[in-house]
Amino acid sequence: MKAMILAAGLGTRLRPATDRVPKPLFPVLGVPAIEWAIRALAGAGVTEAAVNLHHLPAAIVRALGSGERLGVRLTYSDEPVILGTGGGLSAVREFFRGEDAFLLHNGDAFSDWDLADLVARHRESGAAATLALSDPEDRPEARLVEVCHAGNRVVGIRGRPQDRGGPRYVYSGIAVLGPRVFDFLPPGEVSCLVERGLIPMMAAGIKVCGEVQGGLFCDIGTAARYLDLQWELHPRMPSLFAARGLPVPGGAEVDPTATVIEPAVICRGARVGAGATVGPRAVVCEGASVAPGAVVRDAVVFPGVAAEGPVGGIVV
Repeated sequence: MKAMILAAGLGTRLRPATDRVPKPLFPVLGVPAIEWAIRALAGAGVTEAAVNLHHLPAAIVRALGSGERLGVRLTYSDEPVILGTGGGLSAVREFFRGEDAFLLHNGDAFSDWDLADLVARHRESGAAATLALSDPEDRPEARLVEVCHAGNRVVGIRGRPQDRGGPRYVYSGIAVLGPRVFDFLPPGEVSCLVERGLIPMMAAGIKVCGEVQGGLFCDIGTAARYLDLQWELHPRMPSLFAARGLPVPGGAEVDPTATVIEPAVICRGARVGAGATVGPRAVVCEGASVAPGAVVRDAVVFPGVAAEGPVGGIVV
């Protein structure tokens, strides 16, 4: 099976951090968000994926390479001008020739979902597209997808092509798509998958389904959401890492006079100096260092970064 990973965005709401690190490489418990996505795709049977690039593309290619270590062969699609969610997908339509279904995954979306189950439900429904939906309590502004629970059919997105006043959910940026989508997405143009693909498909009577997922989902859209995600996941680290085939972080060089206050994650290859304090709510990524006497709290220290003095937030 094949997949498309959308990784071209600018991450404007996370500036200035995204001026130095593209959002798909923001570490979640020390592992880049896009790597979590690729491992989830691999668990669903994906063996090849196309990744679109625009902002700081070399950093993403350096981090992922051929994808061999992740079990997914990667192809990169450069976009000198960002083509949007529809245009980026349309640009690699030849990559999906002959596929009856493929996965789409935002490069900054984290979930603990079983995507193999999503694929199975898509095939059973006979839909042309199946959207993975989230049902959060705290994001009423993002509830844009209306689903008729008889057959889980999506009847409207943002009230189009129709609004029946039914329950609405959040589209996660994760979906299973079939080749019919390319009949609607214009080739060689900037376009939105929802506006130029999904809504016109539904208006033409083509079946689009929505599957509400249990478990945890977060799109890394703001600094607050990004930081909160770390602490929400922390208690579940052993099971999360095992499910994605990852070793739990450990093996860091921590000075015996340093203080570590949970929840805290100090990744392999990190260094914490004498008298430093790490935590509560701190992640020190691989290759990062905490200077002697420094205090790292409510923070993620990115790979290779030296933290000095009192620091918090996103440290790049």
